[in-house]
This record gives sequence, C-alpha cells and structure tokens, in this order.
Amino acid sequence: MKKPTVLLIAFTLSACNLAQKHSSPSIALPTHWQNLTDETNTKLNADWWQAFGSTELNTLIRTALRNNYDLSAAQQRIQQAKAQSQIAAAPLLPAVSATGSITDTRYDDDNGQKKGGLIDVAYEVDLWGANRAARDKGLANLNNEQFSRAALSLSIMAQVAQNYFTVLALIEQQRIIKNFIENLNETLIIAQARLRAGAINQIEVAQQESELANAKASLELLKQQRITTENALAILLAKSPQLIIQQPDAYATLAIPDPKAEQPASLLERRPDIRASEMAIIAAETDVTRAKAAFYPSLKLSLEPLFTSAPPASFVMTMAASLAQPLFQGGRLEGQLSQSQAITLELIENYKQNLITALREVEDAAATKRHSQARLANLNDAVDAAARAYELSDQRYRVGLIDYQTLLNTQRSWLTSENNRVQAKLTVLTALVQLYKALGGGWEGEITESSKH
Repeated sequence: MKKPTVLLIAFTLSACNLAQKHSSPSIALPTHWQNLTDETNTKLNADWWQAFGSTELNTLIRTALRNNYDLSAAQQRIQQAKAQSQIAAAPLLPAVSATGSITDTRYDDDNGQKKGGLIDVAYEVDLWGANRAARDKGLANLNNEQFSRAALSLSIMAQVAQNYFTVLALIEQQRIIKNFIENLNETLIIAQARLRAGAINQIEVAQQESELANAKASLELLKQQRITTENALAILLAKSPQLIIQQPDAYATLAIPDPKAEQPASLLERRPDIRASEMAIIAAETDVTRAKAAFYPSLKLSLEPLFTSAPPASFVMTMAASLAQPLFQGGRLEGQLSQSQAITLELIENYKQNLITALREVEDAAATKRHSQARLANLNDAVDAAARAYELSDQRYRVGLIDYQTLLNTQRSWLTSENNRVQAKLTVLTALVQLYKALGGGWEGEITESSKH
C-alpha cells in the first residue's frame, strides 16, 4: 500500500467517533415551590448576605472569601485539573523530538567532519475518538473542580453567616441573663432584709440564692458557647482562634429579608454542586467511549527526516505506519466496558438524588423561615406580656402583697419568653442562610461547552 493511501485512510478513519452526545439526565421537576414565592425573572443577588443589613457581616464574608485555606486549596486543585487537562489533550497532536550528531574523522592525508540531525515525529491517529474522549474527560474534570470550588465558596459564606448570627444571639442571651441576675440580686436583698425582720423564713432566702446561682451558671455556659462559636468563625477567616466580633450589640438591628426565587428547574443551573455532579457524569461517559475504542485497532504513524552535512549533503525521509488490533484479552476489555457503563449509571442516579435533595433543602428552609417568622411575631407579644406581668409582680412583692414564688414564676416566664424570641429570630436567620445556599446563592457559572461531547 502506498504511503499517501495509508495517510488518506488514516485521516478518513479519524473522523469516526464512538462517543455519544451528552444530554442531562431527565427527571420530573415541580413547576412551583410549595413554601416559597417564585417569579420567572427573579434572580438572587450574588451578594445575598448584604440583605441582612450588617456591615460587619459583609466584611467577615469578604475576608473569608479572600483568605480561607480550604478555598485556597480548592484553587490549587483547579490548577492541577488544568494541568491534567493539558496532559490529556497532548495525544491529539504529534510528538516531535530531535537529535543531532557530529562525527570527526581523521586520516593521514585528509581530515573530515560530518554533521547529522534526526527529527522523530510520532502520531497516533485517533480513529475511534479515544484521545478526544481523554481530552473531554480532562475538561470535564476541570469544570468539576471549578464548580466544586464554587459550591465550597457558597458553603463557607453560609457557615460564616450562621456562626456570626449565632455569636450575636449568644451575646443577646448573655444580656438577658445578666438582667435576670440583676433582678434576682435585688429581690435577694429584699428577702434578706425581711428575714432579719422575721417576716419570712430561711427557706425563701435559700430558694432565691439557689435561683441566683443557677442563673450565674447559665451565664458561664453562654460565655463558653460564644467563645467556641467565635473561634470557629475565626478559623473560617484563616485566623487563629480569637474573639473577632466588633459590633456585639447588632442582633436587634439585623434585617429579615424576604427572598424570591426562580422556578425549581433553575436549580439545574444555579446550584454549583449539581453542575459538578453532571460534570462527573460527562467524565464517566468519556471512560465508556475509551473502553469501546479499546476493542478496535489503533494506528500509529512515524516520520523520520534525516539530514547530513557531509559531502554530498543529503536528506532522507522515512515514514512508517503500524496497525495494532487486540485479539484476545481474557475478558479484560469487556470488563472495562461494563465497569465504565455501570459507573456512569451510578453517577446518573446520584445526580438525580442530589437534585431532589436540593429541592427538599429549598422547601425545608423556606418552610422553617415562614413558620419561625410567624412564631417570632407571637413571641414578641409574649415578651411584652411577660414583662408587664413581672413589673406588676415586682411591685406587689416589694410591698409584701405576694410571696417570692409568685414573683419567681413571672421572672422565669419573662426570661423564657425573651430567650425563646432570641432563638426564634436565630432560627429565621439560619433558615434564610440555608435558603440562599439551597437556591445557589445567586451564583451564575459558565460551563465550558467543549467539555460536552
């Protein structure tokens, strides 16, 4: 067979491709949210945390995005994937190497020097798309890492916001318990005076002392929880464990936004973790293509131009082609194909599970936000009523119209109502953070189209 004919057949066959065009897995999605108002053209703000109205939170999140070590490590994984993608695409181009030589020949009557050079060009014709599949896998893995970093970024922003809100809630609870302790101290002074006057017995004083000691113990627990939570917040900012909140009294001023969302199908584009799941499927599909290509012959071409400088100067070109066909592999090729197909099907099922889990995360967060916000409104009324009851009881206790147990009951009721209100607002804020995260946090990522095959 003539060499031009070999080349013609090789390049004709290289147009063959065993890969199938990727299509996203099909799954039935609801048209509307159950617990959230959806609007077709509404998009979340990429800086969603600004809706809470806290300049300190804005600073904390920007610091975390800039300094967080996990995000920095994820960026290096992207660089690794870029390098691996470049390596995977290399077989699509010829490999060229060069060697040179100088030979010095000496005779009695003549001296001569001969220079020569050899260029070796090797190329494997991508007959069945195996090399293209390797390139596509590299691109899919690169996209996977990029989407995974975006998902990690969203998770870190959510953790910063949640820890920040928790710290402020703990500080607010400390303020409440300190006020409770102050009231207990005042009533204890009154009780001790009455004991000295013989108006009450030692039991009532002991009750008040016990209540005061328990309140102080609760305060110490709140202090401990604040420290550990704020330490966790510092770590997210790539700082050593420390207290970093500069505006400790900001809890009452935090806004409660009311986000709108696009329809459920938008999660396919707005959730970076779901996009990453699809990239894993694409990468697995390329393995199927390569496993299929392994059943077919491979064609390698080599070209060796030889240059010499010795008279007479010469140029010689050698061209070779080799064709290899697997005949018997003991079931290895069949096993590789079956394995790669099963892995692809597994990843498709994982993708579907991830998607319906994402839907649940949105609905859960939206329902929690809605009902906790209604609960918060009721607790505002409860706190006002409990405060009035305590004021009346305190006045009557001071003039001896009621006993200490009645006063203590109203004190405890007020304390419980205030703590419940703090917790309810924290639940609303946390649910909002989870809702923004579940909706993709306003993230808009572009997919590299060349990774689709």
